[in-house]
Amino acid sequence: MAKPQQADCHVFTPRVNDSKPTRTRPAMATLKERFRLTKEGSTKETYHVVLDLKNSGIEFNVGDSIAVFGQNDPLLVQHLLDAMNASGDEIIQDSRTKEMLTLRTFLTHRANLARASSSFLKLFHSCDSPCDKSQLDHLLQKENKALLADYLQKHDPLDLLKEYRDIKLPLQELCNLFSPLLPRFYSAASSLKAHQDEIHLTVALTSFTHAGEKRYGVASHFLCHLAEEGKTPIPVYIQSAHSFTLTKDPHTHVIMIGPGTGVAPFRALMQERLAQGHSGKNWLFFGERNRNTDYFYEEFWTSLTAQDKLRLDLAFSRDQQEKVYVQHKMRENARDLWTWLQEGAHLYVCGDAERMAKDVDAALHKIVEEQGKLSPDEAKAYVKALRTQKRYLLDVY
Repeated sequence: MAKPQQADCHVFTPRVNDSKPTRTRPAMATLKERFRLTKEGSTKETYHVVLDLKNSGIEFNVGDSIAVFGQNDPLLVQHLLDAMNASGDEIIQDSRTKEMLTLRTFLTHRANLARASSSFLKLFHSCDSPCDKSQLDHLLQKENKALLADYLQKHDPLDLLKEYRDIKLPLQELCNLFSPLLPRFYSAASSLKAHQDEIHLTVALTSFTHAGEKRYGVASHFLCHLAEEGKTPIPVYIQSAHSFTLTKDPHTHVIMIGPGTGVAPFRALMQERLAQGHSGKNWLFFGERNRNTDYFYEEFWTSLTAQDKLRLDLAFSRDQQEKVYVQHKMRENARDLWTWLQEGAHLYVCGDAERMAKDVDAALHKIVEEQGKLSPDEAKAYVKALRTQKRYLLDVY
């Protein structure tokens, strides 16, 4: 197998007249600093990543997210080139932008290498080859849609190229079938008032095993492993958070619920409030697996509690036999939480939408019902009013 080569420089349409960075015309940031937040022995791998925004034209507010265009793993790209019997120097056209690129550049920067579609199988099926196509015939039968969906869920383009390696495919037609490589969004974990010309990110590295090989999430691998400090261009733009913004009232209390990487925007929020001298009280519910290995930004939070600028409740789920999560800590502090809400506090929730946000919402409804001595319907109306008043804000994914 050929040694993986460094991919060609990323190609994006240049911005003109210092225009605002966008998805089609992103700004170029560079990696300024990176260190691991999780300690030895952790079951996770999470990093603090600092991007240098100097001269990028990027501006953002607390609550905003930054879109990062990652690069595919060069080892995976090389595997694909080998399976295509290609050098990577072949010139192909990006069917979406009509740009002419080397094959290696296209696979590195433009193509989603994790997703195969039925169009790949149809191309394999249509090409002349003496190899056995009975499986393709079977999968492409109309009555086998469920079987086809299951097959595509378990196989990526590299799997298909290896399985049907005897079929010679037109490179351009093959490249036309790849879905686009989309940006990944990360909550800003810093305030420009505290860190000028920088944006901090809290990045959980995604990894998994596929076909006996270790694979990574594209953007997390790029930010945590591949990008070189001060060197690698990182295409970015800002996605504004129109519904997850910091209250402008300096006297308003703030309740923040952010387990795991969901704590990122609350680090930014606290930096902003400190920089602006807000007098409202602050309360953070943070949770992870183990305190000794997964306590993100521990020094920052404990310094704020020592200064009486933050109330802190922690839920480390694996530190005791019975798992404890942030919603349990909310219930333990139900009376105070209700008091804060009655005093006009804003409640922010960030993190997993599938389970955490639903559990937190259920806990909130129960607290409102019990502490407010309300019926379930009245509690539901109270929480709905919090949302309407933009006092209950969510950034979940």
